[in-house]
Amino acid sequence: MDSPTAWNINDKRNLIRQNSDRLIVTYIGLGGYEKCAAIRTNYPIPEQCGLFYFEVDIINIGENG
Repeated sequence: MDSPTAWNINDKRNLIRQNSDRLIVTYIGLGGYEKCAAIRTNYPIPEQCGLFYFEVDIINIGENG
C-alpha cells in the first residue's frame, strides 16, 4: 500500500491553491473559523502502520492566524 507523498489536488476546498509539485499549499481565504479550509493527501496513512510520522511547516499564519 502506498503512503502519502503529496497533497491531493482533487480533495480540497476551493480556498486552497497548491504549487505544481503538490508539496506547498496556500490558503487564499479571508481567515476566521467560518472560512477554514482543508486538504487531504494523495494516499491515506496505511492501517498497517503502527506509527506514522507526517510533518507540516506553517510558513506564515497571516493577519488573523
